[in-house]
Amino acid sequence: MLNLLWLLLPVAAVAGWFAAKRSAAKRTDVFWNYSADFHQGLNVLLNAPQDLPEELFDNISDTDNDTAETHLALGNLYRRRGDVNRAIVLHESLVNKSDLSEELQATALYELAKDFDSAGLLDRSEATLRTLIEKQQRLPDAYAALLQLHERERDWGHAIEIASEIERATGKDHTQLVGHYYCELATEAQSAGYKEEAASLLNTALERAGKCARAHMMLSNLAKTEGDHASALHHFEQVEALRPELMPDIIDDWFETLLANGDTSALRRFVQRIAERRNAYSVIRTTRAIIKQLDGVDLAERFFKDQILQRPSLKGLRDWAHDQLAISKPDERDKVQVICALLDKVVEEKPAYRCGSCGFLGNMLHWRCPGCSNWDTVQPIIGVEGE
Repeated sequence: MLNLLWLLLPVAAVAGWFAAKRSAAKRTDVFWNYSADFHQGLNVLLNAPQDLPEELFDNISDTDNDTAETHLALGNLYRRRGDVNRAIVLHESLVNKSDLSEELQATALYELAKDFDSAGLLDRSEATLRTLIEKQQRLPDAYAALLQLHERERDWGHAIEIASEIERATGKDHTQLVGHYYCELATEAQSAGYKEEAASLLNTALERAGKCARAHMMLSNLAKTEGDHASALHHFEQVEALRPELMPDIIDDWFETLLANGDTSALRRFVQRIAERRNAYSVIRTTRAIIKQLDGVDLAERFFKDQILQRPSLKGLRDWAHDQLAISKPDERDKVQVICALLDKVVEEKPAYRCGSCGFLGNMLHWRCPGCSNWDTVQPIIGVEGE
């Protein structure tokens, strides 16, 4: 019953508007002088694809502070329904009313910027947000929207400028965000074949954001491809120090660099360091292969068993089952094969990464979550079902 009353509220609102018009009564006395709770409810509830009367636009010029919130709500409704032109008309009508309160005009400007964004008029959206910033109104919202606009456009240069401006204006730390923007520029430069420019951008990222693990990862790969083993190893160590959970993503390259460097003692010291701690399964698997290459099967298997007992995982169980398949008796091989097939399927269907903000699941590392667009929130899944 309560749900039905809420659903009928928009109908009653529009009916009240017509009744007020017919009786020539003042709208503020008959319909529009509702509390702020009503306007908030109207903004939430007017989401159904019902047609709204054209006459609601007839007297826009008469809008006052009491009716402005309703016009804002209706404009938002039209934008959500895809009727951006009407939303722009409503919100522009409020922006142009000089007698509205400063707060309501700022809200109308902000909603107008969102209208322009929805319509693909990004220049006008940016200009409107800039107007808000110049007026020192709704600064957090305006800056956040402006930053998101440049991120969507992959305009990393302007995004760096805005992030730096936010730091100066609000004191909010955006150093890590700036680091990611420089990494994005470096990725584009590297894709275009400009390795020196990419390296310069990554070093700038570290100057601006010293704790940027992503920049260290990218620099390690650049150094590795250039044969600069010492630099690559330095950057791998920095990644581990800053983001130890990323070890599964760098362990293969780290071992390849140690092998290419030819320093067996350094390689053994690294293996020993790994053996003395609990590790993600990808680290265990790769280290096992290196120990087998250095010291033979027995020591490799001992390391493997010790590690997976400390940190059980489906991946470890799957690989152990495949090991048993290789040594199983002929009359047991079919049964072990079934277990291996089942474990393979289970492991393949498990995502490797999860966003700590929105729960997005995937099988590759995203520095910016595809689900919620937050940076540095996607992490390897640690535990029985992950690493």
